[in-house]
Amino acid sequence: MSPRRRAVQLVPFVLVALQLQIPTIALGPVIAVVSRDAGLTLGQAGALTSIPVLCFAVLTPVAARAVGTIGINRALVLASVTIGAGVVVRSLGTLPALFGGSILLGSAVALVNIALPTLITRRYRHRSLLMNAIQTSSINVGSATAALVSAPLVASLGWQLGLGVWSVVSLVAAAVWWWRNGIARPERLPASSVVTTMAEAIAEDDDVDPAARAASSGRSVPGWRVPMAWVLGVAFVMHGGCYFAMSSWLPLLLQERSGLSATTAGACVAAFLVIGVIGPVLLPAVLKLPGMALWKLMTLTSIGWLVCLVLLATAPALWPLAVLVGGLVQGASYTVIATFAVHVAADEDQSRGIQATFQTIGFAGAAVMPVLIGAVRDSTGGWDAPLWVLVGVAVALVVVGGVASRLLVRHDAAVPAAA
Repeated sequence: MSPRRRAVQLVPFVLVALQLQIPTIALGPVIAVVSRDAGLTLGQAGALTSIPVLCFAVLTPVAARAVGTIGINRALVLASVTIGAGVVVRSLGTLPALFGGSILLGSAVALVNIALPTLITRRYRHRSLLMNAIQTSSINVGSATAALVSAPLVASLGWQLGLGVWSVVSLVAAAVWWWRNGIARPERLPASSVVTTMAEAIAEDDDVDPAARAASSGRSVPGWRVPMAWVLGVAFVMHGGCYFAMSSWLPLLLQERSGLSATTAGACVAAFLVIGVIGPVLLPAVLKLPGMALWKLMTLTSIGWLVCLVLLATAPALWPLAVLVGGLVQGASYTVIATFAVHVAADEDQSRGIQATFQTIGFAGAAVMPVLIGAVRDSTGGWDAPLWVLVGVAVALVVVGGVASRLLVRHDAAVPAAA
């Protein structure tokens, strides 16, 4: 296959990933405008950004079952259309619409969060780190674009239309995926045709029939019984806690602790997200370095989070270095966690179970962190205590990442690495 054709085949994948955080990130820069015009308190308005994350945690098990029932292609088209619909509903402006739209788009993103890793397990296990890197980088491109463009759009169009136009991205993603992959009834294939090892070739574009998937998965235990799923869930709590806390509180932190203006602090958040595109892309090249291994990437990214937060806690003047390091590791850390999950899965059914387990644990725990950091900030009146809480979270990530690395080494010792 030519490089051009391979790149064209990636376009639907990139578009589906690109849309995932746009609705949440686009709301952040204009949340004060929305709360004022809709008659919400800041606490109620803040819930609009946390509702989707809570949906990820609560609905991930349901999403895993749905993907197994309707297939990957139809799940991704349905989810993309629903994200677009959720954005439109949220932009209607009434209180029920604001919260109902947030629940709708959060539920749809939960479906994509399961479908894309399942797709990677089926088609791209031999390139799982690269594909997870492309997914994470695409998400960060969408997030950074939304962070930079949302405020000017709202200033020009008003918040309802300014936020509602982002639905176009999701509808385009759905249309392109449908055009490229279709949503026809899954073709019944023999169990032997399902990609279950990295050594097998890329699967056909059509979804595999659920009966074939069930037959192929008889040799594997349910994903929730895989120890790695639980360890990765705890690691995701730590990583997600650091990421959501930084995304939520970095502007105010830099204003109050480092003396930046509101405009400059907002630009730093955009830079944090833009730099997040680079980290995942570098991972495949880093993995090719002499002596490097996948488990060592977990160590590097975990220590990166620790370095970022220690710098913020102990050296406020070095905030540019902290933002640089944090930006690089925030996308890379999730990419490594997601790749661990794909790496140890015996087949796509087990992959869905592992994804459901670690995402449910991870999102549930991570959603609490911005609230906790805000509460500690309010109770202490400063940023020393909140930052040291985050340093403690990063230390825990290093420890839990070490446990995950140990499990990965054991897995690779037991399973031939041709996979």
